[in-house]
Amino acid sequence: MPRQVAEYLADPPCNYHRQESFRAMFRATQEDLKSLLGIREPEAWTTAILTTTGTGANEACLLALSGAGRGLIVENGFFGARLVAQATACGVDHVRLVLPDDQPIDPAAVDAALMADPGLAWIYFVSHETRMGLANPTTRIGRAAARRGVLVAADVVSHAFAYPLDLEASRLDLAVTSSAKALMAAPGLGIVFARSAALPRLRGAARSYYLDLVAELDFQRQQQQPRFAQPVALHAALYAACKHLHSVGIDTHMGRIRSQMDDLVQHLAGLGIPAQLDPAHRSWVALNFRLPASLPYPRFAQHLEAEGYYVLYGVPGDPGHFQLSTLGDLEPRHVAGLKTALGRVLGNSRDLGDGLAVTSGA
Repeated sequence: MPRQVAEYLADPPCNYHRQESFRAMFRATQEDLKSLLGIREPEAWTTAILTTTGTGANEACLLALSGAGRGLIVENGFFGARLVAQATACGVDHVRLVLPDDQPIDPAAVDAALMADPGLAWIYFVSHETRMGLANPTTRIGRAAARRGVLVAADVVSHAFAYPLDLEASRLDLAVTSSAKALMAAPGLGIVFARSAALPRLRGAARSYYLDLVAELDFQRQQQQPRFAQPVALHAALYAACKHLHSVGIDTHMGRIRSQMDDLVQHLAGLGIPAQLDPAHRSWVALNFRLPASLPYPRFAQHLEAEGYYVLYGVPGDPGHFQLSTLGDLEPRHVAGLKTALGRVLGNSRDLGDGLAVTSGA
């Protein structure tokens, strides 16, 4: 995370969520979040910040949507499947539209599903399937759904602030992100952007007390503070992250994420390690790469961590690949160091096969 964020996390400017100084910080954060996301009519949107990760914020949205009736959840990957699991566990009435996990969601398939079932009241999809690094066509999906008169919700957790996202052009009514990922604050806060005009359709019987999204949106808009206690340090880090991104410039920030990933893709291609997915389908935020058969992910991650770098798996259950992401506050030296480490580990893999031995060092 940026140094300014770490400093605010360690030493917040206030110490209680009912202080006037917290309200001032909270107001500034909500304004900054809308501005950084490029919302052109901020007065038409309400923002709620919840003490949860993106998963919890998605659940709050599902519970709110359930009051409007039965909905459609589009599943084309790991996080779409998680939305289905959450809706099922919470008793949210829904149907699934299951599509291939290596291709973007087809807006025509969404339109056909909505046309075939006129009783559907809402749709939920994931704009960026993080585990595959797959970019879904958010604007086209949202417009196709909105034409059918349904409420449109999207998980934009690893899309928002990482590459361009237009909530208004996408006709989204609810969009979920988090304090981690491209905002580069500390994890632990879920963020929901809600179109104010959609709220009357969500004012059914509350399905949860703590995760009552509409109550939280109303209270935070009126009081400039959360309904319940939330960690002030996490809010301070979020406030600082917004200030940092404003000082850097959101376009510069997004460009850095893309250029660093492009650099890594080219470097790995030179090592004989291809990126997965068609280039046109990639988000250039998080990408998966196929490993040599002699080097499964658990051993690869162990040896790379000995070099000072941790990389995640891609799709769970497949030890034949790994994922890189450039969402964090990475400097050129970080990327250069990772390229050196990748070359050393993967080069040794080719030379030594199953007898892989890695020498750690700068």
